[in-house]
Amino acid sequence: MASEFLVALAEATLATSLALLAVLALRRPLRRLAGARLAYTAWAAVPLAGMAVLLPAAPAATATLALLPSPLRFAASDASLAVQQAGAASPWPTLWLAGALATALVFAARQWRFHRQLCERDAKDDDGGAPLGPAVIGLWRPRLVLPTDFTRRYSPEEQALVLEHERQHLRRGDLPAQALCSLLRCLFWFNPLLHLAAARFRLDQELACDAAVLARHPDARRRYGEVMLKTQLADFGLPLGCHWQSSHPLKERIAMLKLPLPTAGRARAASALIAASMALATFAAWAVQPSQPSPKPLQVALDEDVLTQPKYPAAAAESGIGGLVVLELLVGDDGVPREIKVKRSNPEGVFDAAALEAAWQWRFNAGRNGNRGQKVEGWIVVPVQFSPDGPPKEEAQSPRD
Repeated sequence: MASEFLVALAEATLATSLALLAVLALRRPLRRLAGARLAYTAWAAVPLAGMAVLLPAAPAATATLALLPSPLRFAASDASLAVQQAGAASPWPTLWLAGALATALVFAARQWRFHRQLCERDAKDDDGGAPLGPAVIGLWRPRLVLPTDFTRRYSPEEQALVLEHERQHLRRGDLPAQALCSLLRCLFWFNPLLHLAAARFRLDQELACDAAVLARHPDARRRYGEVMLKTQLADFGLPLGCHWQSSHPLKERIAMLKLPLPTAGRARAASALIAASMALATFAAWAVQPSQPSPKPLQVALDEDVLTQPKYPAAAAESGIGGLVVLELLVGDDGVPREIKVKRSNPEGVFDAAALEAAWQWRFNAGRNGNRGQKVEGWIVVPVQFSPDGPPKEEAQSPRD
């Protein structure tokens, strides 16, 4: 259902945003403490947090173990309920899909433009004043792109460093990481924090690659810095490509060359700390989800319940169409619906929106532990009959029907 999808999207957005804020705040201290390569791995917490909320919700007893403030857990629960109510009959799923497709088209156009320039360069054997490279592009069949003046611009020693840098991108799996980053930006296109963090992610990826090169060539720091200064490439921001960046990131990359590589002991300790932190963050993202209740079946609707009649869809009324929508409602102990699902409908999709819109306004005022006992939370099934000859009719039944 659309409401369930929107709830999952809202929870994933909250989890990934919190993970992004944590990584953005800790990336520089981690880099100084553990080095660029280990600091780069902290970005894995973002997709892990997003995937964690897609797992089955934590039981109430487990959720209390989440090391997040209880107001945050309540906020997640309230946000899920609000989105679910808004998504009952809203255009948001369609708008989300349109935004995701538009973002994907922008990325595809950017990648296609680079490939077109590359084909034109290969045909003319001339960069035309805008060198395309050094870079590695592609996902299934990675390709190394070098400027046409590669052998003239760089000395043999510098050429070896450039090629080692690009090989490190391939060895470290940076191209699939870029693809995952682009996918997340498409799915969460509405989250500006994710687009802002994408540039920092690229920079940390390059810093980690630089550190890997220097680990293999520890005496080439000065020469490696000269290679960076010689490299001029506009920031294409390729969704499936790793390239040498310029401007401010280049200054930061050169500044990192002055820092010593972390010792083996510090690297091991930092690795354990980062792994534990990511595991804790993933668990917290899973546990913060609203727990699934174990509701008791409710009884039939009573006179004290207020079940307003749904609006008859104009198109169905004009066509003389009737139908049936069977709703499942999770009613709280205050009598207010907390969750509503369409169990089945006939004809499918014609009366669903009208029934859901009315159901959110229903109030169940009678006791539910027994017909008039203590009020408890639980599920109830309400069939709503739409007849072209008269107003819709509601009749509450037990979920055992």
